[in-house]
Amino acid sequence: MIELHAYLKQLVSPEELAAVSNPSFARVEAYWHIGRIIVETEQQGEQRADYGTQLIENLSEELTTTFGKGYKSTNLWWFRQFYVEYPIPHASRESSDFELKDRLRTELTWTHYRLLIAIDNKQERAFYMNAAADEGWSYRTLQKLVRSNYYYQVGLEENQFRKETLKKKALNEADHIRSKIGKTKQILLGQPGWALINKLSLPYTFETPKPELIFFHYLLQRIVCVWFRDSSPNLLAFLPKQLENLQQQQPKQLTMAPVGLLVSNKNEVQTIQVAESKMLNAEERSLLPKKIEE
Repeated sequence: MIELHAYLKQLVSPEELAAVSNPSFARVEAYWHIGRIIVETEQQGEQRADYGTQLIENLSEELTTTFGKGYKSTNLWWFRQFYVEYPIPHASRESSDFELKDRLRTELTWTHYRLLIAIDNKQERAFYMNAAADEGWSYRTLQKLVRSNYYYQVGLEENQFRKETLKKKALNEADHIRSKIGKTKQILLGQPGWALINKLSLPYTFETPKPELIFFHYLLQRIVCVWFRDSSPNLLAFLPKQLENLQQQQPKQLTMAPVGLLVSNKNEVQTIQVAESKMLNAEERSLLPKKIEE
């Protein structure tokens, strides 16, 4: 913890920031080091499934008390993921900072990197990082281009046939998803306990996408969110946090944490739960589908 506080000093001390040539990237480096310390502490800690969550929650409370806002648990999860996506094993402060400047673009801010680490394709991520730095893109510009699949448009620009094929494939996939959503809704509503929620006002981000379906399961006494996409490390890291945000906003009479269903392209269903919630027992799990049969 002493080491971590030393890194954080450059974020909160005007004297430290004035001493560096690029204060924005100094913050990026500091956040990477916070993530590194969290991961290294986890690796040395107890082998319990909830150890990482407890570590981050406790660290968030201590840092917020010492340094003020900016260190809520959600941010610390981002810092951890930043190190996971750009690891330098067995790095010290002195040995890693030089390598970070080689691997990252110092022109970009933390908000740029928070968007970049949500991209699973490493080649695509590197393309956006370098293009954003070279062209001087703001975070908003980068976000807009990522959402528009700019990487794939540029990559296929010289081959119109492949470009049209990709467009047709995207349309077919969109139709397939819409069809799958409709069938899933019909299947679940035909089983005991399921009721559709038409409207639910929740904050969503690019990294934690809006669920395509939201139900209330009156036998489980829980809200159930359904996403249609293949599993990825980033998605599995952030969906539980999305459910946690929902839990804080759900009606007070609902005491059970919401759960999520991640439906893959092969119709296999993965159950997502809030990290610190009581796990579903066998009887409760039997009320949730393991596969959507078309």
